[in-house]
Amino acid sequence: MFKKISLVFYLMAFLSFGQQESYYSLYRYTMNVINPAYAGAENSNSFSFNSRQQWSSVQDAPSTLAFSYSSARKNNVGLGISVVSDKVFVEQQTSANVDFSYRLQTNESTQLFLGIKAGGNFYNADPTKLNSYTFSPDPLKQSISKFNPNIGVGAFLKNELFWISLSLPRLFNVKRDLDIAITAKDRVHSYLGGGVDLSMTPNLYFKPSLMLRKVKGLPLTTDISAIFSWQNRLDFGLSYRTSSALSLLSLVSVGKFKIGYAYEVPTVSSLSQLNLKVHELVLRIQLDGLKNDAEDDLKLEEE
Repeated sequence: MFKKISLVFYLMAFLSFGQQESYYSLYRYTMNVINPAYAGAENSNSFSFNSRQQWSSVQDAPSTLAFSYSSARKNNVGLGISVVSDKVFVEQQTSANVDFSYRLQTNESTQLFLGIKAGGNFYNADPTKLNSYTFSPDPLKQSISKFNPNIGVGAFLKNELFWISLSLPRLFNVKRDLDIAITAKDRVHSYLGGGVDLSMTPNLYFKPSLMLRKVKGLPLTTDISAIFSWQNRLDFGLSYRTSSALSLLSLVSVGKFKIGYAYEVPTVSSLSQLNLKVHELVLRIQLDGLKNDAEDDLKLEEE
C-alpha cells in the first residue's frame, strides 16, 4: 500500500501545483504572519508562537514552526516581525520578514491599518536523501539552496464588532533555482477574510469568521469557523476547510497568556482511512508596555 502511494506522489512531481504557504486552523491568532497590516492592530506588544504538525503519523510529513511579534508605536505606526519555518521530506524553507503598518482613524470606533512586508525566503532541498535504485550516481541529485527576496502588502479594518483582512504576503513569483530545467516557483498567494464578534449574553460571545485563500493552479479554498467565547477567556468551536478538513478549535486565556489547540482531520474519504491527523498549537503573550501610548494618540486624534 505504501509503495503504491509513493509511486503516485512520484508521478505527480513531474507536473504539480500546491499551496506553498502553510494553512493555519488558528489563523485568527497568527494573523501577523499573513497580513503585515495587522502589526500594531492590538495596541500592545504581542508575541505569537505556532507549531503545526501535519499528518503526524507519517514520517517526514509537513511540519511548520512560526513566530511573530507585533508592536503598536507612536504616531499611528505599527511594527512587526514574522519568521516561518516549513519542513517536508527533503525540502526546508524559512521565511523571514519585517512588517510596517500605519493606522488611519476612519471614525470614532473604526480603524484602518495599511501594511507592507519586506523580507525573503531561504529555500533548501537535498535530493541526496532520496533512495537510489542504481549504483551509478544520479546527476539530478544536486542540492538546491537559494534566498529569494520579496515584499508583500495588506490592509486590516476593525472595530469592536467586526474585522476585515486583505493581504498578499508575496507580490512576486520567484524561481527557486536558476536551472532552466527546474520550474518550481514561490507563487503569489492572496488572502481575504473577515469576522464578527456577537454578544449573545453578558458572558457568552459568538465569533464566526471566514478566510479565503487563492493561489494559481489551485481552486479557491475557504475556511469557515464558528467559535463561542466564554468571558473572552475560554474559546471553543469548529472550523471547516472546503473539500479538505474539519478542525476542533480551543483557546484558553490566563492573564497575559493565550494557549490554543486545533485538532484537524481530513474530510476526503480516500484520506480519512490513512489516519492523517493534524495537531496545531499556538501560544500568545500580550504585554501592555505601549498600549497607553497608542491610546493617547487615539484620544488626541478624536479631540
